[in-house]
Amino acid sequence: GSEAEKLAQKKEAFNQLGQAGLAVGALAAAGVAVAVSKFADFDQAISNVKAATQESAENMGLLRQAALDFGESSVFTATESANAIEELGKAGLSTADILSGGLKGSLDLASAGQLGIARAAEIAATTLSQFGLEGEDAARVADVLAAGAGKALGSVDDLANGLKFVGPVAAAMGISLEETTGVLALFAQQGIIGEQAGTSLRGMLSSLTSPSKIAQKEIERLGISLYDSQGGFLGLENAAGQLEGAYAGMTDEQRNFSLGLLFGNEQITGARVLLDAGAEGVAEWTDAVDDAGYASQVAADRLDNLKGDFEQLGGSIETALIQSGSAGNDVLRA
Repeated sequence: GSEAEKLAQKKEAFNQLGQAGLAVGALAAAGVAVAVSKFADFDQAISNVKAATQESAENMGLLRQAALDFGESSVFTATESANAIEELGKAGLSTADILSGGLKGSLDLASAGQLGIARAAEIAATTLSQFGLEGEDAARVADVLAAGAGKALGSVDDLANGLKFVGPVAAAMGISLEETTGVLALFAQQGIIGEQAGTSLRGMLSSLTSPSKIAQKEIERLGISLYDSQGGFLGLENAAGQLEGAYAGMTDEQRNFSLGLLFGNEQITGARVLLDAGAEGVAEWTDAVDDAGYASQVAADRLDNLKGDFEQLGGSIETALIQSGSAGNDVLRA
């Protein structure tokens, strides 16, 4: 009887071990499936990078590793980082540009501006192109746009929409990214935001630099000087100061009539904002957006909480899953 009881106990123990083994096996199989799935998503994103950039195998290896590294160390996953690389590549940035700051600047801009990563990369790449900057200037672009959005009304998207209309014109005139963005931020504080700000500033620049005959006569009457001795445009701070000096002592009626001659009805609102701010106001906003390290600091502040910790942990886990799932790639594809 005692031996029979022992046999029964052994049977129960083996049954429990068998059930536990099945459960562990099921979990292991599920883990492998998740890892392979994550790798497949990442591998597809890398294929999209290859299709967009047509890079060499060596450079693709560098871009792939960069995506994995950022997936492990940031709140963005490796797949999201690869998507950003694709957008930067489509915008014409070289592998060197992407690795020297383009990718990090885009990720900082996405986090600081609370943007989708592909949109942030598109904005960063477009701005670099508009102002003839290199990939290593991506951090500068991220800082300027994040500071403009963080210190004035509106968002990074609003500033990007404004630059879409005025950026190429401003850059061609030698106006810096900082001064252009600073004036857009100045406009935003007065409720002139996004495309309206961009078209207004572009129209004002056109009115001042390619004036009608009536406007040219008014510029000469006011004694406004916008160019240096070599014919270079002296910038928006100078233009605001020139307007401020020219209209000093005028009555509202005289000032409004003159502004109408110079800028017409469409740009007069922006012109009044620039006039009221004067050279000092433009300089203050230019300095405000020229804030090195702003995007990284804001990104860190936004993620300094439990949810941010979970997001960063998630990125690290996904990178680990991608690396483990890659082991099955060759067998599964075959």
